[in-house]
Amino acid sequence: MIELDGRADEHAWSQAAIQTHFDFPWGKSPAPVTEFRALWDDDYFYFTFRVQDTDIFVLNRFRDEQDAVFEDRVEIYLSRDEQMKDYYCFEVDPHGRVLDYRASFYRHFDSKWQFEGLETRGTIRADGYEVEGRVSLMSIAALGFPPLRPGTKIRCGLYRAEFSHDRSGRTVVQCESLHNLGRQIEGPPPLEEWMSWVDPKTKQPDFHVPTSLGWLEFVK
Repeated sequence: MIELDGRADEHAWSQAAIQTHFDFPWGKSPAPVTEFRALWDDDYFYFTFRVQDTDIFVLNRFRDEQDAVFEDRVEIYLSRDEQMKDYYCFEVDPHGRVLDYRASFYRHFDSKWQFEGLETRGTIRADGYEVEGRVSLMSIAALGFPPLRPGTKIRCGLYRAEFSHDRSGRTVVQCESLHNLGRQIEGPPPLEEWMSWVDPKTKQPDFHVPTSLGWLEFVK
């Protein structure tokens, strides 16, 4: 039994395979440790990220969920096809707050869409943060994915927005970018770096491309 509390400390989690291959595809600096694990049972798909982060950037309050674009966070995309014609995203910050949306290639977002059956929690730790969540299998099936049983594979993207505070004292300049959706915040915007488990092979940071996807396989 997994208690959803932002701490993946139940025995069941120790049995899950750990994905640690997260890198900076658009940078040369060593990437801080990111661990992803997933489990499933008859009712839910469970996931957890444990993130090493010495400079967590979060907002105290949200105007709405899209303010998450300014924060440290982890991200999961589930795609029904290899071309990302129809895919579903949820991004979770260190407090467990969610930005979820439906999308289609290239970067057509339905921000009003919500991932029914998704629950998340987050915990800030001394060395970073941890996110834990679950999605009902009924919700995943309702989106048109194949029945989840041993051997089922679906296209999936795993990512991390690794942000930090700008303490340079430079004049605050907020520019519209591919990532902030034209939004602005008070004070210096964060310094942005982007991590992925698959190198998308794009010139600029971009997760919303088919080359960023891998496979998520359900095993018994």
